[in-house]
Amino acid sequence: MTRNMARALPLAAGIALSLSNPLAAETKVKMYLDFLVNGYHSPFYLAKEKGWYKEAGLDVTISPGKGTADSIKTVGTGNAEFGFPDFGALAKAVSEGVPLTAVAAFVHDTPGGIISFADKPVKTPKDLEGKSLAVAPFGATTIMLPAFAKLSSVDMSKVKTVTYNFGAMVPSFLTGKVDATIGYYFGEYLAARTESKNKPVLFLRMVDFGIKTYANGIVVNNDFMAKDPKAVAAFVKTSLRALEYTYKNVDEAAGYAAKHTETPKALLKEQLTLAIELMDTPEARKAGYGLMTSEKWASTQKLQVEYGGQKQPVADDKLWTNKFVK
Repeated sequence: MTRNMARALPLAAGIALSLSNPLAAETKVKMYLDFLVNGYHSPFYLAKEKGWYKEAGLDVTISPGKGTADSIKTVGTGNAEFGFPDFGALAKAVSEGVPLTAVAAFVHDTPGGIISFADKPVKTPKDLEGKSLAVAPFGATTIMLPAFAKLSSVDMSKVKTVTYNFGAMVPSFLTGKVDATIGYYFGEYLAARTESKNKPVLFLRMVDFGIKTYANGIVVNNDFMAKDPKAVAAFVKTSLRALEYTYKNVDEAAGYAAKHTETPKALLKEQLTLAIELMDTPEARKAGYGLMTSEKWASTQKLQVEYGGQKQPVADDKLWTNKFVK
């Protein structure tokens, strides 16, 4: 062995070690979800169960949430490093001083909409008038309801909104306490469609009526981002690796999520399959998975400023970054 070869071996070994474990020590972080475990959360559970986060030097705890506002509050106060809220609600929160940054887009179109029975249908937004509608406090779809109504000239004084917690919205609809409910395409709609034995259930997509916004993605607490950018990069890149793997291995991914909830794997798989329609979009493929654009963020903020109570737009560099994706 030559002197140069001997000198190169420790260097090569060091490179291999740094690639397999880019962080010097395992960093504990929490991902705080937007809601109870759903199929579209599968990439995070897949990355944890397959040991990919551990390989990246992370000890990740994944915690179910109680809505977008809950996720934003939890991460904003530093009780979790990462969250998975709706990005429209995030923009409003950041404009009000909540210290968060969006670091990767997952759901590129809003999954929110209106759920109704075919015998009392909401086929157009105006069909809401004269009906009762279940809503949940602080939910992403509830937050966008005023924008949806104004864009379609719906007179909300003619809509009776009834507030329920998330778990009660679908039962209230199925039992006839309300005529319709808001909800997610791969959440409340799927639950209502599954549980409704005799009546067909319809879904009116908000995205088809002017709600062109980012939906859910990864956010990080700003103090943690400044303190440990390597951990942020490791979490984002590993989660996106899991996202791409999930698109090609839906059954396997749903199985990992099923280990962390009482929801049957078959339902989680169906939730994930529906969610992928809004995640693996032509827009997402064109930009690159996880990457965000100024144009889509401008559209997201425009709706929040005009209809969602946000006082003014937030500068891009204060709201989101692609640096952890690239």
